[in-house]
Formats: sequence, structure tokens, C-alpha cells
Amino acid sequence: MEFPTSIWSVILSIRQDPDRVKERIVRLYQQPVFDFIRRQGLRHEDAEDVAQEVFVRICREEFLVKADRQKGKFRTLLLAVTKNVIACFRRFELSERRDRRRQIALGDLDVPADPPSDDEFDLLWVKNLVAQAMEHLKDDPVMTALRLQLEGKSYQEISEAMQKQVHDVTNYIHRAKERLRREIERMIGQYSTKEDVASEVSALVKHL
Repeated sequence: MEFPTSIWSVILSIRQDPDRVKERIVRLYQQPVFDFIRRQGLRHEDAEDVAQEVFVRICREEFLVKADRQKGKFRTLLLAVTKNVIACFRRFELSERRDRRRQIALGDLDVPADPPSDDEFDLLWVKNLVAQAMEHLKDDPVMTALRLQLEGKSYQEISEAMQKQVHDVTNYIHRAKERLRREIERMIGQYSTKEDVASEVSALVKHL
């Protein structure tokens, strides 16, 4: 079974193939959700538990069936659920500690002094998109030049590694960035409505 391009179309197929729909959602979006939770100050083990709960809630069939693409972007929905689960976790932690009659210090809860904003979630989201796009394009020869540049190599070092002229490397990197941008736009189209793609690209491109 091949999935259609839109994540909303994927969600609509939940009744036909629920396990694969859930697996795809987790695979695509687990990393930025986990990173966002960690930046909220939770310990690694707690962040793993919270991230798991986020996707348990997101992937409930009754939840996905009711998800309304007209009410916002899937990314926005995912962030809202993540924040809700984090809040529930913190309330549970407070309750547990109070029940044990322990004095609760702010530091015990690992609460960051400056919690991450929604913009930081956008940054993590873009980081995840870039990583996935680079993976999708890994067999494109011009992407080698960009990958080496992202590793901190100079144009001269890249030209030597690829056995190409420096001006060829310059052209490769320019073409690679264009292809990377198009691939990211395509991926944004997977979780946004057609009407929302332009605004979503505009909102996220500042993080590229």
C-alpha cells in the first residue's frame, strides 16, 4: 500500500491501515517532539516517557478520526498535545511529591529558567525536516558538496575530496541548496493543506 503525499490524507486512511499510519506519524515527527520536551528541562528518561505518551494520544484512532485539517496545521496540533502532556506530567510530579510529604524545590522538577518558546519548536521542526530531506536526497551527487560544507569543510577541501574544481563545487552547493529547499517545501506540503503551504514555508524559512 502506497501512502498519498499529504499527512492529512494519511490520517484519513487510519481505518484502513491503522498500524502503518501510526508508524509513519511517529517516524516523521518523534525527533522534534522529543527534543522540545528535553528543552523543557525533563530528564532523558522522563522525556522519553512523555514523548511516548504524546504519540499514544496522537495515534489513537478516535483522535485521528476527529482531527480537523481546517482548524490548523498538523504541526500546531502536535505542539498543543505535547504541551498538554508536559503539563500533565508536571502536575503528576507535584502530586506524587506532595503525597510523599517531601518539600518540593523548583530545581527538583528540572524546570528550565527560560522554557523554550513555540519558535524554538519551529526551529527543531525545521532541523528535523532538513535531516529528512538530506536523507531523501542522499543519492543526488551534488548533495555531497553541501553535506561536506555542513561538516565544516572549506570549498578547497571539498574540491579536493570530490576531485572537482572549486567553481564546480560552488555550483554544486548552489544547486544542492535549491534542491534541498524544494524537498523541504514538498515535505511541508505533506502536513499542510494546499492553501497553507505558502504561509508555512514563509513561517519556517527564517530558520533555514
